Amino acid sequence: MVESDSGSVIIDCGLFMKDDLQNIDLDVKNSDIPKELIEAETLILTHAHTDHCGRIPLLIDKGFKGKIYCTQATKEFTLALLKNRTGFENIDRKWFWSQSQRFNAERNKNSVVIHWTKACRASIKYVEESSGIISLGEAKKEAGIDFYLCKNCCEWEADKIIASFFVDKEYNEEIILADGLKFKLINAGHVPGSASVVLNAGNKTLVFSGDLGNGYSRLTGLFEVPQKADVLFMEATYADEKYKLSFEDYEIFRKDLIKAIQNGDTVWIPALAFNRTQKVLHEIHLMQKEKLLDKKIPVYSVSPTANAINVLYQKEAKEKTGNWFLKEVYDEGTVLPKDTRQQMVREYDSQKILLSSSGDMDYGMSEKLAGVLIPKKDVSIMIVGYVDPQSTAAKLLSGKQIKNRARAKKYDIFSDHPDFNAVCKWLENQEKSAKIYIIHSSAKNSAKMKKILGKRGWKDVFVTVEKQKIEL
Repeated sequence: MVESDSGSVIIDCGLFMKDDLQNIDLDVKNSDIPKELIEAETLILTHAHTDHCGRIPLLIDKGFKGKIYCTQATKEFTLALLKNRTGFENIDRKWFWSQSQRFNAERNKNSVVIHWTKACRASIKYVEESSGIISLGEAKKEAGIDFYLCKNCCEWEADKIIASFFVDKEYNEEIILADGLKFKLINAGHVPGSASVVLNAGNKTLVFSGDLGNGYSRLTGLFEVPQKADVLFMEATYADEKYKLSFEDYEIFRKDLIKAIQNGDTVWIPALAFNRTQKVLHEIHLMQKEKLLDKKIPVYSVSPTANAINVLYQKEAKEKTGNWFLKEVYDEGTVLPKDTRQQMVREYDSQKILLSSSGDMDYGMSEKLAGVLIPKKDVSIMIVGYVDPQSTAAKLLSGKQIKNRARAKKYDIFSDHPDFNAVCKWLENQEKSAKIYIIHSSAKNSAKMKKILGKRGWKDVFVTVEKQKIEL
């Protein structure tokens, strides 16, 4: 949050993820919104990943009345994610559910749909409800039932949030919030529509990186390098001079995929639902186009959230309405491979290419598939992103902690974050006297980034901590 004489501005309002916290209850942390955020006049959303937008419904529920600015693509993706049950699980409500569905669930050990809107209440004959306005976790404990959120309730509330609060803006469009307070969004190259924020407050220019792309995405290309600033708040997801990417890394992925198919394997690619899945699908499309991969090999995308995002990518590639992709993608008119099957798989004996989320294999469709595919000897597992050290994917890659017959290998080229060379590119317009505050990073990586930037001549580099107040 930036506070000035002209007003207060929030940059992003996301969910904490499990690897962000140590010995802290994640549900409790994600259900909390500090009062000063609720009272802010403006929220600027850099992009629609849940660790940046996931607490917006909670912020609004707590009383936020301001405008939410972002690109048109980010607004579309946020709507899609909200409609697919993102962000509503942390709000205390008066919950209700169908008595008959509960009876059926107890017999068959199923989950029960839980509701909170009047429209759904009118359609249920016999209603059971929570004792009061409580959290979803408390409702589960109170009823002794495993609940999942009603999609209709999520869709209704998502439409209301987007219509009432969101204002979409173009890259490099100047937005004046008040006298002495203005900003613009510049392309961050992380996902379609992602932005860095250039904020002018009084006589200071501040740049917030948001999440930056690695520069090698065949969908979004390289980020825009920001203008000279007094202060930069910069992501440091990776902080290693030895961690280097290149377009040649795609060839390693391609050769391994071709080899697996030639060996008769089913190829399983667990990936994040938003952008990672689409980058992989686009690479498969390019391989089909270049006749490196037979179009008869079925390609399945089984994550409902990923498939909702696929629809938006495909629509934009065909209709060419925005500034989401590189020209080459618009020229292709498609992001997806031919005849991509966006549905669940019922059998696993025939050869296929299968994408699911999460990339860690610990939740979503990937968690269900792990038990089926890891024990099979005719399966190649291609892991395409960062994995939590304690996750199933990490244990599988170690080759020691999980009994498996499938083969697994990791590919970093599909990462959505920059290597150190890309970080230096992003900083190329800055004077060495600029102050850099490191955000979006582990304590270890923050310290490492500070050290290696120091070796390159940056002296005013600071590691941020939660609730730290910085006077400029």
